[in-house]
Amino acid sequence: MAESLRALRPSRTIVAGGPRSGKSHLAAKLSDYYAIPVHGTDELLGLGWSESSLAASHWLERPGPWICEGVAMPRALRKWLARHPKGSPADLVIWVNAPAERRNAGQEAMAKGCATVWSEILPELLARGARVIAP
Repeated sequence: MAESLRALRPSRTIVAGGPRSGKSHLAAKLSDYYAIPVHGTDELLGLGWSESSLAASHWLERPGPWICEGVAMPRALRKWLARHPKGSPADLVIWVNAPAERRNAGQEAMAKGCATVWSEILPELLARGARVIAP
């Protein structure tokens, strides 16, 4: 069973969602299982809101294998889709937004913003053939 799961290894995976939803934990588990490096948008904290999602959107242009995760990923996906009229930004996109831990008011607001962007880009991701897991 484990060997068949390894054979399904996606080359380019995105884990997106609101704060405290387990994105980093899930990305780390996938990274360990598939031996794929992770790029998290926490790496971009020194940049502004728009600049961080723009920088993350350029990660999606790199050849795989990679896993990209973070709260900026829905906006990064939106920017990538706007720049590329065809194609899929990843082989697999995983959406997790339910809180795994308690959120403060600011984190709740950020989660709602992420969900709004996600609802806007989901139809385009599906139309372009991205495999999406959204529990």
